[in-house]
Amino acid sequence: MNKSLLESLLDYYGITYEEYLLLNKEVNLSNFRSGHEFDSINEATSLVNEVIAKKGKIIIYGDYDCDGIMGTSILVKMFEYLDVVSDYYIPSRYIDGYGLNLAHAKEYVSLGYDLVITVDNGITAFEAIEYLHNNGVKVLVLDHHQASDILPLADAICHPIVSHFGDVASSGAFTAFIFATALIRRVDKYLALLASISVISDMMPLKEYNRYLLQAMFKEYKAGEFLPIDLLADNEQIDEVTIGMKIAPRINSIGRIIEDQSVNKIIKYFTTNDKDFILNYFSFILETNENRKNYSKVDITTLGLSGKERAIIIKGDYKEGIIGLVANSVMVKYGVPVVVFTKSIDNSLKGSARAPEGYDIVEAFNEVNSLLLTSGGHSSAAGCSIKEEDFEIFKEKFTDAITRKPIKAIEHKSIDIKMNDLSFENYELIKSFSPFGEGWPVPLLKIKHIKVDQLMYSKDHKHIITTLGNNLKLVFFNYPADLLANFKFIDIVGTLDLKSYRGNTYLEFSGKELFESLN
Repeated sequence: MNKSLLESLLDYYGITYEEYLLLNKEVNLSNFRSGHEFDSINEATSLVNEVIAKKGKIIIYGDYDCDGIMGTSILVKMFEYLDVVSDYYIPSRYIDGYGLNLAHAKEYVSLGYDLVITVDNGITAFEAIEYLHNNGVKVLVLDHHQASDILPLADAICHPIVSHFGDVASSGAFTAFIFATALIRRVDKYLALLASISVISDMMPLKEYNRYLLQAMFKEYKAGEFLPIDLLADNEQIDEVTIGMKIAPRINSIGRIIEDQSVNKIIKYFTTNDKDFILNYFSFILETNENRKNYSKVDITTLGLSGKERAIIIKGDYKEGIIGLVANSVMVKYGVPVVVFTKSIDNSLKGSARAPEGYDIVEAFNEVNSLLLTSGGHSSAAGCSIKEEDFEIFKEKFTDAITRKPIKAIEHKSIDIKMNDLSFENYELIKSFSPFGEGWPVPLLKIKHIKVDQLMYSKDHKHIITTLGNNLKLVFFNYPADLLANFKFIDIVGTLDLKSYRGNTYLEFSGKELFESLN
């Protein structure tokens, strides 16, 4: 007896039917936390309330990525709700680098600040925070990055893991949101929306409170409520796809491209009620994002590559904020690990690495550790810095490390289905397992034994575009007809998506992998 699609989906995610029902429990913004709280929350709120009571001078120190921008905006709005004046600073990636530094700590002491709040940074800012502490400035750290065994001399710390909120990592802006909720004593929908964006942008695992926040937000958000977000979403429905594909990249483009302190203007975009400013700055965001796309384009022909390299290491005059994007585009083209270097503000070479599934960048970095000034990241995306004079030896040793490590075959799980399983009813069933994201991917479906001579193609024959019914299409982009010339039958692995065009809603089976059918 064949399994039902529901049974197959339960197997795919490794959950029981009862756990599936729990995933879809009724959740709203007031109960999404299910009793979770920072064990330091009273200490943190008391600290801020004491400074407010004394009319102390407060500054928020954020970060230049989407998470840091969302977190800073949350705190600025929080103080606005409390009718408290606060300052903020988003560091320049190019001038300041990441995190609260000693130079800014000295500046804040000289300017007479009573409280510095770090958001999306601070958990490893030992020197800067010690200086503030020794000079009588209070510090609240709202961070989510990995902490060491020793914590900085902050007066209070809120951190999802360190402060025992739960066992699931979350974002810096989520941390700021939970703190803000405690301080203003209510759950604010706009602050929740900013936190939701950061959960997706920072690729936090979609489990427990992360998942429930998104579920509640997507259910309760009404289009037209918040102009800055609606503009970034092109007035489309707010969900994990819109955030991941439109909202977050546009926000991130500001920190990637803008080199000076004018990066701070993006906080005003998310916190002002000035409609003219919002509309004008939105145009600037779109322009900056287009620049980001242009900067990320690489003329492959100028790299002198043969296409037979086991690893590609490039040094060029790239903006530091886009070297990861450049590395990714080259990696997608050649299918091998790529490291792209550019000169940093301290005259070292800053590198960003990307690798296809099956390679482990961190393992390769470990083998050239003696050459690295800094390094960190994950198996498929990581970063490092080296001395400029070590570039050639790094290139040689890193390539050797990759060459000696055999690629690990990655088998993607998929669910076998029939053509007639591609229905609106089954799309809704699949959607009931959403939101999808880190640790909870969109389910891959496999249709077997598709007859090749029944497929149709785009006019240029570069894409498979086959109509299967009135409201159903099968597409596989960048798969030319001539690649299938020797096949009679194929299996296609893909996802089932809902599409709209000129008022018509239809289903699209979007191919991701294609194999010759062996049975």
